[in-house]
Amino acid sequence: MEFGLFTVFDNYKNYKATFERTPEQLLHEVLEQTVVADGLGYNAAWFAEHHFSEYGILTTPQTFLAIAAERTENIRLGTAIVTLPFKNPIQVAEDYALLDVLSNGRLNLGLGSGYLPHEFAGFNVEGKDKALRFNDSLAVIEKAWKGEKFSHHGDYYQFTDIKLEVIPKQKEVPIWIGTLSNNGANFVGKMGYNISGVPYVACNSIAELKDIIDSYKDTYRKAGHNEKKVKVPLALHTYVAETTEEAIAIAKPHLDLYLDTRMYGKSAKYQDLRDREQVLIGSPEDVIAMLKRYQDAGCDHIMMLMNFGGLPHEKVLKSMELIAKEVMPAFNKSAEKELLVEVDQGV
Repeated sequence: MEFGLFTVFDNYKNYKATFERTPEQLLHEVLEQTVVADGLGYNAAWFAEHHFSEYGILTTPQTFLAIAAERTENIRLGTAIVTLPFKNPIQVAEDYALLDVLSNGRLNLGLGSGYLPHEFAGFNVEGKDKALRFNDSLAVIEKAWKGEKFSHHGDYYQFTDIKLEVIPKQKEVPIWIGTLSNNGANFVGKMGYNISGVPYVACNSIAELKDIIDSYKDTYRKAGHNEKKVKVPLALHTYVAETTEEAIAIAKPHLDLYLDTRMYGKSAKYQDLRDREQVLIGSPEDVIAMLKRYQDAGCDHIMMLMNFGGLPHEKVLKSMELIAKEVMPAFNKSAEKELLVEVDQGV
């Protein structure tokens, strides 16, 4: 199991006078959290892109990630997600190729077709053909990153005899496509890409999630792709304290605020997510037990959404440190034990 941070950048500074925090303050807090995560051994930091709403104030992840890359050394830097229908695919290919070079090959690229009506309206883009536009855009990016002169004449994008001078440092940039619907996941599996997502938006239980992941992997394998390349990162709201009671008391009001103001998602409260086993809020022992259930369901990278709903920066850092100290080692030991068993058996 790998451990990452995930930030949506929700900043409801005027919501019911709950808290006051400027966009500038939040951006600098997340940068500090990323630096701390790098020092604590987290595998990745993921950042959402949104537009025209306090639900998510980070509009250009590539700019933010470039600063994070300069301040960190090992942590991988990811998008969750870049909404392709809103952008020129050549600009996406150029920007994120440069980011991969500047970060010394640490880019995790999460892509999606978008789901918020007000964002499509803001960009004056029709949502009805977003999947087709997404596929055409992704095809352009893949061609551009080969570093050769190419042409592309699709239904939405046309380019003739162009070539990028800067291509990604990684031979193969890992790409995730945001979906946890059964049909969407299977379609991505046929394409040979990884999936990622937020379970509570798409599923009602861990069992339902497992069925979707199993079907995706089966489709991926039957399409002739190498299943060893599959990595499924899932995002769960997370807060860890010394006791279950303390964690709930601190995190619940902030999670309820986030859920109350989430746009166009499932209507839910903390109790709903708790009952569906879709939060990681509790003691280290609580969270370890829940993570093992997600691991059994096929999740191998947990995107911990820890700075939700105005949760104070110092409490986020405290939770991050406790996770690194008490939760992450439980999975490192498990991996070491499996390796020893393989060695003993001569595998």
